[in-house]
Amino acid sequence: MQGIESVSDQRKIVRRDRLSRRSRAFEVSPWSAAADLVSRHPDPIYFGNGAPGVDAQPLSRLQWAAAKAWGEVGGSLDYGELEGFPPLRELIVERMKRRGIFAGVTDTMVTNGSQQGIDLISRLLLDPGDSIVVEGPTYIGAMQTFGAYEAHYITCSVDEHGLCVDELEGILAAADPTPKLIYTIPTFQNPTGCALAADRRGRLIELAEAFGVLILEDDPYGEIYFGAEPPELALRASSDRVVYLGSFSKTIAPGIRVGWTVAPPELMSLLLMAKEGADIHSNRVMTRTVYHTATDFLDGHIVDIRAIYRARRDALYETLRAEMPESVSISRPEGGFFIWCELPAGRSADDLLVVAADCGVGFLPGSWFYPPGAGTANGLRLSYSSLPLERLEEGARRLGAATSRFLSG
Repeated sequence: MQGIESVSDQRKIVRRDRLSRRSRAFEVSPWSAAADLVSRHPDPIYFGNGAPGVDAQPLSRLQWAAAKAWGEVGGSLDYGELEGFPPLRELIVERMKRRGIFAGVTDTMVTNGSQQGIDLISRLLLDPGDSIVVEGPTYIGAMQTFGAYEAHYITCSVDEHGLCVDELEGILAAADPTPKLIYTIPTFQNPTGCALAADRRGRLIELAEAFGVLILEDDPYGEIYFGAEPPELALRASSDRVVYLGSFSKTIAPGIRVGWTVAPPELMSLLLMAKEGADIHSNRVMTRTVYHTATDFLDGHIVDIRAIYRARRDALYETLRAEMPESVSISRPEGGFFIWCELPAGRSADDLLVVAADCGVGFLPGSWFYPPGAGTANGLRLSYSSLPLERLEEGARRLGAATSRFLSG
């Protein structure tokens, strides 16, 4: 019988021992795991979706722009435009000025979402075992990419004012060899919603310059702010040592998969060749569609969606304040898509998720936003971006009841 099982295993098309080490980075989807758990309830409310709501996606404008793009398609279905559709790159360059970035068109390449920018930078910089500094907690999708390149993580804490730069200084001073890069989301961070304070931004640049480390700045939420004044300028505004990632996923729609990367010339030439090897070039019709969607429209649309997300932030925050136990801390972000909560020390949000799912509410536990074995398990991320007000309030009530039951058990 053992011989038959052995033969059966040998006949598998792809055995586990034939896969690369990096394949382990793709074995589990945290988003799917949480969604599947809560979906067992007859009326689930899921706080895990960090995407724009359908009502905040300009579908009719996209349809008009797509028709216009197809109408002028001409030779744009041939290979070409490795850097991206030139008018779109010019539009991006102009839009980045409001984030303090005065880059040229030749410094800017269009990518299939900012996620591709993370992948291309990793491809160029990281050999297996190379160290990178990430925020603790940080964006899950970035870790999926870094994990595929077998990076060694060094986690630096985040508080309500962003990355703890005093801790970072100690990390960089102690590291041997120096980490290849620092990955940060300084403006309305995913998952905490915090924004890096002005003095810390300056200190972060100083440390990167002093230790010769590249900063990878991910900035999908920089234009989604709720106050009268915009947030602090991008890190890239202060230093060419920063590679900047931008995206239309949060301001237009995630399904279009159009983002961009700004990098110094010596890196840009390699990035373009790495992109050519990855996908030859971005979708030439979609990049035209995004250009026509954004032109003479996007500024007003962003004003509208700021109001939508501000109202959703307020609805979720106020209901959580009323319904959650007093021992739970609740952030109030000034922009972006996420509220971050923390249970009392020693309590696990992974365990809370099981109880909450039975009550018909799901979220992403904070442990998933740390590299394996790092960080704490008491945080949880709640996204308000895609749910209507009444579902946000009902979900917060359910979560409050589930948390009270969990903490009293």
